[in-house]
Amino acid sequence: MNKAKKAYDEIPYFSAAFSDCSPVRIEAVAKFLGLKAAGLKEARVLELGSSYGGNILPFAISHKNAKVVGVDISSHQVAEGNKVAKQIGLENFTLFERNFLHMNESDIKELGKFDYIIAHGVYSWVSPNVRDALLATIKALLSEDGIAYVSYNTYPGWKSLDILRDFMLFVSSGNDSKEALAHVKGELNFLQDYLKFSLQSQSDVVYKDSMKLLLTQLNFLQGIIAKGNDYYILHDFLEASNEPIYFHKFAKHIDKHGLCYVIDASLNDIFASSTGIYRFDAHIEQNYDSRIKKEQLNDFLFNRSFRKSLIAHKERLGGAEDFDAVLGESELDRIYFSYFSEQPRTKTQEILSKSYPQSLNLSEVKAALGENANEAFVGLLEILNDANTKISSSKLVALAYEPSKTKLKPRAAAYLKYFLNASSPVISLANELNGKLSLSHEEIKIALKFDGKASLKDIAKSVNLSKDELDKLAFKLSEAYFFEEI
Repeated sequence: MNKAKKAYDEIPYFSAAFSDCSPVRIEAVAKFLGLKAAGLKEARVLELGSSYGGNILPFAISHKNAKVVGVDISSHQVAEGNKVAKQIGLENFTLFERNFLHMNESDIKELGKFDYIIAHGVYSWVSPNVRDALLATIKALLSEDGIAYVSYNTYPGWKSLDILRDFMLFVSSGNDSKEALAHVKGELNFLQDYLKFSLQSQSDVVYKDSMKLLLTQLNFLQGIIAKGNDYYILHDFLEASNEPIYFHKFAKHIDKHGLCYVIDASLNDIFASSTGIYRFDAHIEQNYDSRIKKEQLNDFLFNRSFRKSLIAHKERLGGAEDFDAVLGESELDRIYFSYFSEQPRTKTQEILSKSYPQSLNLSEVKAALGENANEAFVGLLEILNDANTKISSSKLVALAYEPSKTKLKPRAAAYLKYFLNASSPVISLANELNGKLSLSHEEIKIALKFDGKASLKDIAKSVNLSKDELDKLAFKLSEAYFFEEI
């Protein structure tokens, strides 16, 4: 763990926000499944391996009565993250420097119980004893009705990426972190050039196909490198530990720690749980008698490489082998949908796109559809696990900017000011659902003028933006739920 601490202190991991592990989404998924889950207003949220806290800051900003805590091994990232929170003026957010391996009863007591625990990008990237310590920590800190999120690399999808990781470790041998990174980039270019050249002259079909797969994965990796994300390459491919795991083995591991699998945060368990072809699905149903086995088989069929598992205390099963979720209209009506498509394919998508970024539930969509109300249930199910769909257990109210009626939320304004003043931000800009928000330095400057006093006309006069550009900026802020009533 000392090596890991040194690596993260020397080249810190940029702290982005990830929508699938937002407490807003986790709570919505739990409510959808009929599971008891704490409300968000005063929820206690913990992230293990929090880096600078960028993944939980948006939630802390939008839920001032919630308690948000991060734990990380890097003293540099903890200190800097707390500094960012202080600059924003957050009193409900704290980062602690802790090592999972050395968590004792005093640490557990000090931290207390949490309704939502997030461990994104930790499980696969630590040694076996630390993985055990991570799960033991989740078990000890998770409240009775709590839900935890754990993401990890999975086989079989990571098998081909393992080849690239092994190649990178081989060519970087003997170099320190910064030197290794530069050397690896050059060797990856060499490998890419060779594979491209060789594919043109290679006649062996089997060898050619295997080279194509490796080149596809290498092209993906080069795309990440081109974006300047060195921290990702260092900590995912050159990390001392990166051990993907088969899903069924993960399920056994959490079971040993008194935890159980609930569902994948992406909801793929429900919507990608079959091939859609009768003879294959009939074979699966007949030969694989548990959900864990079926899920593992699907990972083989779809070559899955990453999972985002929601887990809970095993006691919540009440002695049953699995959660018995009923998915009907009343269950779907527990959540709200925010969705937009420029080319909606169904009436439901059309209704949601017209209301966007305001969210609607099943009842509201049915009312808007009128005589076509029956289409609503299937239409919402169709987009439930779509990456563009935002879900929440309460209505997302997107207010437009109107002087004397609405203004930029003070905490959102303080959040934006951090990005305005930081020469090199260590966190990403996101809304309360951890949705990415792209604003230029100039746009952030202008956004701070939406104070409820100045009209759009006044703002337009003071900045170098056309009316259309200003309208687009106002919509971006509305889409991020950054406005409140005066």
